[in-house]
Amino acid sequence: MKEIVITPYGGLANRMRTLNAAIEFAKAEGVRLQAVWFCNRELNAPYDALFTPPICTENQVVTIRKGGFFDRFVYRSPRRHTLWLPYIIAPRLFDTRIYSQEFKRLREQGELESVIKSGNRVLIESCYEFGDYYASLSKNFVPVPDILNAVNEYVAKNFTRNTVGIHIRRTDNWLSIQKSPLSLFIEAMQREIEACADTNFYVATDDVATKEELRRCFGNRILTLDTDCSRNSISGMKDAVKEMWILSRTTRIYGSFYSSYSVIASHLTNIPLQILQTDD
Repeated sequence: MKEIVITPYGGLANRMRTLNAAIEFAKAEGVRLQAVWFCNRELNAPYDALFTPPICTENQVVTIRKGGFFDRFVYRSPRRHTLWLPYIIAPRLFDTRIYSQEFKRLREQGELESVIKSGNRVLIESCYEFGDYYASLSKNFVPVPDILNAVNEYVAKNFTRNTVGIHIRRTDNWLSIQKSPLSLFIEAMQREIEACADTNFYVATDDVATKEELRRCFGNRILTLDTDCSRNSISGMKDAVKEMWILSRTTRIYGSFYSSYSVIASHLTNIPLQILQTDD
């Protein structure tokens, strides 16, 4: 049976979009899919600490396992920290290998899916999606019960008929800081209040100072979680999933430039998303 082995990398949203596309593509093609999920500084939590196992059918087998120390020499791209060993090992196991830059090039040229289909055993490393499979996100990713229960309780307790989502990316993303200044969010939030008096806002951000500034401007209209905000811990990543799912339950989302987090949140429940960014 043909098999695709995929190594999704990057943060939470990047991995979700990559893995979701792979699951749906494998289903359509009737091939086996194995995902190798590495815990690292980008996302230091195993898949099963965040999500329930994917649903398998008689015609589709999907397995997701944690990548171990030696797996990086097989399933990651050849580079300095893998000692270039994948150049030697991967060709012995896979007839088709598509690493990140090649993945991006093939996708832009419209050749990616045909190249994947041509292989019998295909290795993919990517942080990008392919195809149009966003409608399947909420089916393929279901948070573990303690996260989902916390989301449901928070929404039931705090949301109004017009709770608007605000996602402001800061800390390590200088493009978001530069292109999506806080002033744009404040202006959009003021417009929302003018349009609907009982509007409140769920604010998801990785920056404590941003939360404090918005509280100074909008008082108890601001809803937030006291989150870990750390990618380097299981508790921090569980909080990231919780925030994404709460954000997805809002009426609409104002998001940050060059951040896939709010994009994925909006697709989970098919709600409107507007990226706030400067024109320059």
